[in-house]
Amino acid sequence: MELVKGVNRKEPKLRETRLSIFSFICALLTLAYFNIFLMTSNGLPLFSNLFLQIVPGMGVVSALLSFTRLNYKKRFALWALGLFLFMLICVFIVGFIEFATYTKP
Repeated sequence: MELVKGVNRKEPKLRETRLSIFSFICALLTLAYFNIFLMTSNGLPLFSNLFLQIVPGMGVVSALLSFTRLNYKKRFALWALGLFLFMLICVFIVGFIEFATYTKP
């Protein structure tokens, strides 16, 4: 005899939002392209490349929009924002090292 009803209730499964998955894919594409760009660059300005402007922008906007959805997981959006922050820190570190190494105009 059970005194408490509903002990074996299962929690509803939460899904990832499509926007967060899209932002994570954008972050992975940007990271791959960023690595290829840094390995093959010949002193071209980093932000003149259109791919490194549009895709991260779309990824950040879609990650922020995925936070407006209720009852959905936001794990991929957090990972995407973390990857974008990592790439931004890398740009500043690489720029600082390049400036410190080549101080002549």
